[in-house]
Amino acid sequence: MKPTPPAAVDSLDALYKGYHSWLLVWLRQRLNCPQHAADMAQDTFVRLLSAGSYVAPREPRALLATVARRLLIDRGRRHKLEQAYREALALHVEQMEQAPSPEQIHAAIQALEQIDRALSRMQPRVRQAFVLRHLEGLSHSEIAEHLQVSTKSVQGYLVQALLACHAAAEACL
Repeated sequence: MKPTPPAAVDSLDALYKGYHSWLLVWLRQRLNCPQHAADMAQDTFVRLLSAGSYVAPREPRALLATVARRLLIDRGRRHKLEQAYREALALHVEQMEQAPSPEQIHAAIQALEQIDRALSRMQPRVRQAFVLRHLEGLSHSEIAEHLQVSTKSVQGYLVQALLACHAAAEACL
């Protein structure tokens, strides 16, 4: 069988009529899906149509293959982006299922308010020792150095602070 001679492509319409079936076969070989190949072939011609004024190419197949290849690359990038979005969305949904309930959040806020009230009633050094230990994560010796007191004093301050927080929590029950 003789290969068909290249068609004259002096217009986009002529390019479509002469090479659409060739492009479709070329895309089917790469996509393994006739529906996706047909969509991509149409997208290739749409891209050429939207490019502006048409200039007849010397190598129509090379032009069509280049445009289609770029569309395939764009499609691959879009697919990766969509996959990453789906994974992030699934992770977000999973985290939402593990998120505390509104009741748990409310109870936590109430507990924090009770601790805040208890802290506001403490002596300054007791409050500072509590904050340095439980919010800053400092050790007893680091707190002692910071407050310029003994480690034993820090232990006493922390006991006072915890007793005050415990009393505040019991007062609300």
